[in-house]
Amino acid sequence: MKIFYYLMAFVLLPQTFYSQNIFQLGVNLVENGAFVNIINDATGYSLVKSFDNQGWPQSDFELLLMDGRPATEWTGTIDDPEKYRINYSGRYKSSLKGWANVAAKWATAAIENKSYDSATNTTYFDVVIGGYPNANHGMVFLTFTGTKRTLKDTVNSGISNLKVNRPGYDINSNKIFTDEYLNLCRAANFACYRFYGVQNIWDGEPTYPKKTTWDIRKTPADGCQLSMVNINGKSDGWCWEYIVELANILKKDIWINIHISCDSVYVDNLANFLRTKLNPSINIYVENSNEVWSPTQTTHGPYNKAEADNFKITFDQNYARRCVELSNWFGNVFGKNEINKRIRVILASQESYNGRSDNHLNYIKNTFGDPKTFIYATSPALYFGSTNDTSTDTTLINNGMIDDIKAQINDNKSAEYRLNHINKAKNWGLIGGCTSYEGGPGIPAGGGMANLGNQILANRTWKMNEILKLSYIDGWKNLGGGLAIYFTLASGYNRYGCWGITDDYTKPDRNYKMQAIREIIGQPSGVNEEKELTDFPIYPNPAHEFVMIKDNEMMIKKVVIYNCFGEIVEYVNLNTNNYKLDVTNYVSGIYYVRTGNKIMRFVKL
Repeated sequence: MKIFYYLMAFVLLPQTFYSQNIFQLGVNLVENGAFVNIINDATGYSLVKSFDNQGWPQSDFELLLMDGRPATEWTGTIDDPEKYRINYSGRYKSSLKGWANVAAKWATAAIENKSYDSATNTTYFDVVIGGYPNANHGMVFLTFTGTKRTLKDTVNSGISNLKVNRPGYDINSNKIFTDEYLNLCRAANFACYRFYGVQNIWDGEPTYPKKTTWDIRKTPADGCQLSMVNINGKSDGWCWEYIVELANILKKDIWINIHISCDSVYVDNLANFLRTKLNPSINIYVENSNEVWSPTQTTHGPYNKAEADNFKITFDQNYARRCVELSNWFGNVFGKNEINKRIRVILASQESYNGRSDNHLNYIKNTFGDPKTFIYATSPALYFGSTNDTSTDTTLINNGMIDDIKAQINDNKSAEYRLNHINKAKNWGLIGGCTSYEGGPGIPAGGGMANLGNQILANRTWKMNEILKLSYIDGWKNLGGGLAIYFTLASGYNRYGCWGITDDYTKPDRNYKMQAIREIIGQPSGVNEEKELTDFPIYPNPAHEFVMIKDNEMMIKKVVIYNCFGEIVEYVNLNTNNYKLDVTNYVSGIYYVRTGNKIMRFVKL
């Protein structure tokens, strides 16, 4: 019956209600909770004599399977004043090729149901994690002894193809990404997903003049999707197969970063791979490495500096040269007509030094021609701090964030004056204008301990809703800014930053930031045009299990519930003044209730 209601609702209600007035906001992806098989996120091997080419141990070994403890519990203290923990409890179905005695080294986990199938040379076992919310929950250390790759091999010869699937996923599951992670990615109508973090761009360069070649790239056959530089020499993160797999599931534009050291054959192979495997409706933003500001940055800084010295040009000029090079290489594969259409090469710029993009753009003009022929957009960051970051009052810290954002909007003498970047891109005629590759609240950060607890708590207040809207709507969209990427989808809140929209990948709406992101991106048209009437109350709001809907003016004939994307989630025919709506099974987020021409919004926690 409910399916019938859904179909009738789409027929009866005006189509304009579903249309979106969308602001182009994207997000940096993270590996938190991404893979069904958590071995893709495990590199904590120890006591290993050697590894094979795919990164599997060739001896007995120990493995730090996961460490989900809040920072910095390993030192005896927790940064987060709420001491919030993600719940990793459950039964993890596991297997490996070969034979091994498997044991949990500490009491945070147990091994159950171990068996061996000689026909397939497979050892099966369950890793059972409990102890939530006790101390050290989320840290699991396993030992593998008496290992044999096959029964004919000697003891202590290792294993291969280790799998540990998250709770709810059978050992034979062919799913790569968890439903929880996909729900997190879809928690807002993001326009673009940036893969910078999961690609390990920040520290993935070799030493110049060594090149990164296609034959040494990460593949699905490798034992992990993190850097394996000390295991099998591969320093990249997620393989391109998994990046494209996720992109095709999400069906949104992607933003990829390419190491400076990747040679022309690598880029040619990558471009051909994307052209043939990626959904053709998906646009591709291409960024040369990331934040190539300083020659002293750990890896890509020295690489860019050494390459610049070789070409006898400046550090900034070499960055610009490489961006044009990437544009030409992708154009050779996709066709020159796709540059600035489907292929969108980004010229990243420094938030606090807009003159750096002058160096880039002028070099391109003088050496290659009009920059808009090669470059889609410039791209600074959009971070903000607080002018009251030492206050013990979270309200004052939040107010200081507002002051800092307003200074970036209004103070043309500020190093972070945003119109410097926006107007420059406009003056150069760049088709994509000025984008932003990262952004969000920048306190706390860098490992500082001053007023840490209050700065963390300030990131969890309702006022963050207002702050994020100010930064992205008044401070970017209304100034003429283009696509903006938020940093990042999920992360713990600690001395190193509160970068995540949420601090629990299983709960997108645990804080107020995701609600703000949805509203920044855009609401269904018609919602803003309707009055939210006081004589049409809805309570409790926010809601956990139910909401009461009441209309004092007339009988409620029908109730239509929409999610934040304008999609109908429930349609009910009624004849009453009061209705109790069960929202127990609703996904956390913002919903709209419509009766006749009246609309009310509520939040499901």
